Amino acid sequence: MNNHQNAIFRQLDNFIKHSHSFAMTIFHKITHSAKLVILLIIPTYAKVSKRML
Repeated sequence: MNNHQNAIFRQLDNFIKHSHSFAMTIFHKITHSAKLVILLIIPTYAKVSKRML
């Protein structure tokens, strides 16, 4: 391989690493938001189900 091909592979490798880390960041933000929503819903559900008894 020549230097030009090596540079292209390095850029591609960096792009894949960056894309993966960006995707993981988005995934963690979504899961964190989902956890917060669930933690907010549980007390409300408990109050409503307690009233039904």
